[in-house]
Amino acid sequence: MTDLPDDRGTIAAAVHASVGARRWTMPVGALPLDGSPGSPWVLVPPVVRRAFDAVCAAGAPLAESAFGSPVLGVKCGCNDAFLVTLDVGDSAEGELASVRTADRRAPTRHGVVERRLLRPIVRGETLRRWSLPRQSGSPQLARSPASDARGQVVGAPRRTRRTVQEWMVWTHEESDAGCAKPLDVLPAAAARWLAPWRHRLAARSDTRGRAPWWALFRTDGADTRQPRVVWSDFGRAARAAVVGPADRTVPLNSCYAVRAPSEIDAHALSAIINSTVATAWLNIVAEPARGGFHRYLGWTVGLLPLPKEWARAREVLGPVGARAAAGDAPADDALTAYVAEAYGVSVDALGPLLMWPEG
Repeated sequence: MTDLPDDRGTIAAAVHASVGARRWTMPVGALPLDGSPGSPWVLVPPVVRRAFDAVCAAGAPLAESAFGSPVLGVKCGCNDAFLVTLDVGDSAEGELASVRTADRRAPTRHGVVERRLLRPIVRGETLRRWSLPRQSGSPQLARSPASDARGQVVGAPRRTRRTVQEWMVWTHEESDAGCAKPLDVLPAAAARWLAPWRHRLAARSDTRGRAPWWALFRTDGADTRQPRVVWSDFGRAARAAVVGPADRTVPLNSCYAVRAPSEIDAHALSAIINSTVATAWLNIVAEPARGGFHRYLGWTVGLLPLPKEWARAREVLGPVGARAAAGDAPADDALTAYVAEAYGVSVDALGPLLMWPEG
């Protein structure tokens, strides 16, 4: 909360947390993030604001970097139709996969779908820090090894067999041009599987008159032509994982994603988003929710400063992120030190930010 500014151009502010109320005064001009219309408030004491601004001064917003603006995950508008699990009896062989409806709360339906159309999914709630959901079984997913700035492998590919409990019936083309265009004609088994939902799918607001009734929407986040960094849109802390260019995983619209110039860039960004530095910075501007949760929306993470000297930051953080993705994640304190080094800011200078609001 804030009080109205007094004649000296200052405001009295307070934030109520589990440790009690924190109160301070601050100049009116220090309240917004920047001078743009609708700028989010940075409602923190001056000492925290200085640490917050130190990160800003050492970087430039993610949305203005080579990664570009974040995109929302894929939207289907009818999970019952497009999301399936493999039947226990599926043989993992042949052109057709035995599937059933994924949502246990919905009426169970069994059928078959062309195996080549099935793509694994990740939800915001199933995405883990550094990794996609643990998997085993079939269909198989191709993975590619991470490499450092010189192209040398720094994280061995996982050799475990990986499958996701939920799959999407992927009704779009996959080519060098990307995956935005819906198939001209549905394969026979997929057409039979989706047929019971045809009227519901045709009635979706994004479909009417603009796309086939089997179309999916916001498919940019599933484009496999480049590595992607995917993060959950909701949590107590930001958490991200790298999806390699050979990985057909589809982030649902409870996730956001950016495409990376290379895998080492992707791992470096993942290291930043998974750090306490990023969470502390984002939690100041992110929309709060109950229980200490925040919403890490596209515009929010798009504001996150990335180190201006990105080539150097990539050298420091790329191998760290690649090792973490391969199962060797650093302790939080060690990751904080790596990230501080990448920004060229001391850990001590970041201390007030990292301790807010409990410190």
